Amino acid sequence: MNFLNKLKKEKETDAEKVKPIHSERKFSFQDALGNLRSAVFGKAVNIKELYKKKADQNMQSDEMLDLSSKLRLHKNKVRIRTAVILTIVLVASVGYGVYHHVKVYRHYTLVSGEERSDDNATQYVFLKKGCILKCNPNGVTCVNKSNEVQWNTTFTMQNPILDICGTTVAVADQRGNEVYIFNENGLVGNFKVEYTLTKIRVAKQGVVAAVLEDGDVTWINVYDSQGNIIVKNKTSIGKAGYPLDMDISSDGLKMAVSFAGIQNQMLNFKVDFYNFSSVGKDQENNLVKEVEYENSVIPQVQFLGGDYAVAFRDDGVTVFSGKHVPEEKKNIAVGQEIVSTFYDDDYFGIITESDEEEQTHRYKMELYRKNGTKCFQTYFDMEYSEVKIHGEEVFLYNSSETMIYTTAGKLKYSAAYDKQISEVIPAEGLGKYMIITPDSVDIIKIG
Repeated sequence: MNFLNKLKKEKETDAEKVKPIHSERKFSFQDALGNLRSAVFGKAVNIKELYKKKADQNMQSDEMLDLSSKLRLHKNKVRIRTAVILTIVLVASVGYGVYHHVKVYRHYTLVSGEERSDDNATQYVFLKKGCILKCNPNGVTCVNKSNEVQWNTTFTMQNPILDICGTTVAVADQRGNEVYIFNENGLVGNFKVEYTLTKIRVAKQGVVAAVLEDGDVTWINVYDSQGNIIVKNKTSIGKAGYPLDMDISSDGLKMAVSFAGIQNQMLNFKVDFYNFSSVGKDQENNLVKEVEYENSVIPQVQFLGGDYAVAFRDDGVTVFSGKHVPEEKKNIAVGQEIVSTFYDDDYFGIITESDEEEQTHRYKMELYRKNGTKCFQTYFDMEYSEVKIHGEEVFLYNSSETMIYTTAGKLKYSAAYDKQISEVIPAEGLGKYMIITPDSVDIIKIG
């Protein structure tokens, strides 16, 4: 029995000895199905998450596209709205401009009126908007746009005459010998000349040219603002001739003089140009240019802005230009007698009797740029006592009515005034003008 038990134990021991180290797992459909389920479910979950992620991305992309479209649409709407508004403004502006270009104002509104405290001998000088000088035999007063006194200088003159260059004014006693120079800030200088003064011209810095008479001798002298002599020029009928007119350039370095003389028992007319800089110092009497006219009287010469000058002849206008030595640039022939001339730094104009082409009006007016280019030509009938140019407007007026033209030739304003007109000048503000009457200073607005 023991032997059998021992043998049995030995067999069991041998069986354990031959037992494999790795046992092979049997195939299980349930396990396979479970594994498949896990794999499919996991893959499905992954696909679902991927699809969801893609859907989120697409949704975000769609939202971005939608936002971009909305922004683009909004910008387009803003652009269209802006274009429509600008078009409306442009059309309205053009319409307004055309309307005011063709419209002639024939009515005015009285903005203000102030009783005059000066006498009728007072001359009103327009220096610039908001600055007006009142000059009479007792002195000069500067007033602002509200007619408030800014400064004043007193003197005694029998017959004050004046000349303006920019905002510089020279006042002299004609047939006397006293000279005063002013600008918008007050007195610049004053002095006395040695002979009887007949004509005066001033430059911007206060240099003064004066025509003086001493018996049969005529002096054309140039002074600084304190009366120091810069140039003395002695002349006579038998020498250069009698000076009809003269002017000095705005920088005070050039002077033009028109002469009437006798040569070979014949009347002789000429324009002389002088240069007081180094250019003319080696020339006799600083004379750098002389232009003779056999059959033309030159009653007026004038420097304009820049290097331009004009000689108003009885039969036309000559335009000169040159920085140091003026040369003839253009001759404008005039078939009718010149009635009036006017000018500023940029323009010059002439008024003549109406020509043969236009017999229905009395006067013809022509305006030119300083280089001689014509701006316009027009005809009118009003009997005028004064013609002036201020800025871009030409003023014609008499004691009862006023006409204002633009430098483009458009009649801007034409109307009678219910008081006697002494002077018309621009005032501060669009469409406003100052009317000086014997009793009042009125501000009107045309419309």
